[in-house]
Amino acid sequence: MKSFNINYTVKIRLTEFGKELHKKLWEDFWNSHGKLDKFPYTPPKEDENGYCEFQMWDLMNKFGSYCVLGCEQPFETVILIDEDDLKDD
Repeated sequence: MKSFNINYTVKIRLTEFGKELHKKLWEDFWNSHGKLDKFPYTPPKEDENGYCEFQMWDLMNKFGSYCVLGCEQPFETVILIDEDDLKDD
């Protein structure tokens, strides 16, 4: 068995729905504080294969409630984890 700290980063590919959702969540948050003009949206940086990085806890926080069977998913179901982040129990 291996363990993984949720503070470590993972790589995922956002779907179009996920990209739109990420932008909406950002704008809703900063609009609720009246500071969207001070913190304009910037999409997550994608690597050459279309993957972007999130800390695992942040990924769960942002998209967890949208990962529902039979519904459009915010990211592809393959998650890349750096092997160095996997620890032997």
